[in-house]
Amino acid sequence: MALAIFTSMAIATTLEPGSDAQPAGDHAFDKRAYFQDSYKIFHRKRNAHACIMSIVFIVLFPLGAISQHLPLKGVRVTSRIHAPIQILGLAMMIGAMGLGIDMAKNDLNYFSSAHGSHVPAHVVIGLLVTSSIIVIQPAMGMLQHRHFKKTGEKSVFAYVHRWTGRVMIVLGWINSGLGFQLVGIPQVVKAHSLVRNFVLMGVLGGLWLLLMGTDGLRSHFLHRNRLSSYRVQWNRGLRLRKDGVADGSVEPSKEEQTNPRI
Repeated sequence: MALAIFTSMAIATTLEPGSDAQPAGDHAFDKRAYFQDSYKIFHRKRNAHACIMSIVFIVLFPLGAISQHLPLKGVRVTSRIHAPIQILGLAMMIGAMGLGIDMAKNDLNYFSSAHGSHVPAHVVIGLLVTSSIIVIQPAMGMLQHRHFKKTGEKSVFAYVHRWTGRVMIVLGWINSGLGFQLVGIPQVVKAHSLVRNFVLMGVLGGLWLLLMGTDGLRSHFLHRNRLSSYRVQWNRGLRLRKDGVADGSVEPSKEEQTNPRI
């Protein structure tokens, strides 16, 4: 919560209104954008879009991903921590997505034929990322949860959910920079606010990558140790023997199986 408040304060001071009643840039604005009150509304929507999306992609989604790697014994991390954080982030993202579409359509006329075929990369990537998260992530998460309750194992749904989330978060980070570039640096976006924003992104992103790497190495060595604890030996034929069992000896249960009573 503290991180979310800090991020919103950082972004709120990032997008400063221009000195004129009209926004800077060569964008084709709707008629209402040329009036002082209407531009104030546009400015508030732009600030809200930037604040909410920054909180979602810089704080909430990474925290939800980090929670899966925390060594919390006796806690149902997925259902008690991961899912609530991601559901909150999803709801906030949908609201900010609606604001972005409204600005692109009604204020900036990006989707009109008069604007031409040029649509900024920020808009394209934003629609791709948000649509992918809405369509793929909840479905894959619920399917994996059902599969895990039945079998206790991972499935292809888990890997699709995991890697889609990772790719979309990174694209969201990139798109935040494209959004700041779109509104104008340093005319509208102040440098000190960008520094605060990306420092927070670096801290949480670095922690996330560190935990992912640690879990990956742990799984690798655990898998290797499991395989290395077995040896192939000759004992009335080729057998896979686990370390700790003396050479030439067979466990009682296996001895009963290999020497049945006549």
